[in-house]
Amino acid sequence: MILFFDEAGIELDPTIAAQWAPRGKQPFLPSSSRKERVHLGGIVNPLTGDAFVQRIKKGDSVAFIGILEWLNKLYRSYKTILVYVDNAPWHLSKIIQIYQSLQPRIVLDYIPRYSPDLNPMEWEWHELRRIATHTKRFQSSDECFQVVSEHFESRLGKNHMYRQLN
Repeated sequence: MILFFDEAGIELDPTIAAQWAPRGKQPFLPSSSRKERVHLGGIVNPLTGDAFVQRIKKGDSVAFIGILEWLNKLYRSYKTILVYVDNAPWHLSKIIQIYQSLQPRIVLDYIPRYSPDLNPMEWEWHELRRIATHTKRFQSSDECFQVVSEHFESRLGKNHMYRQLN
């Protein structure tokens, strides 16, 4: 099994994106400047094009091990799970090295530095923001995660972007 993984954060306050407005009418985006965000970990299966997301407390080694455990259960029928990740410090930490020595089924490979375009999960985050979260204000982190979950569920089995690569 080959997968791509990445973390992202979605602000509860709206983010500004290009949008249409009548001439002379300034769009209004309410904001409370809470600086709250929902932290996410996501995977893409490039063979099916399906993307899955989990909510995490923050991007760190402990959360990453939680994601790897989730993948271990999700793909238990596979002999090897190859996961491509970026070079975030917590992906390279000592605790991750120890975890890998205890879980030889999960093999991490690192995308070259400064090459986010090589990770299809980055494309998924871009689409999530473009379609579901830009210019929207969420009342709670649960509401935000609900929108994120619905976005990814609506795309299961329908993502043809990756199938064109096969």
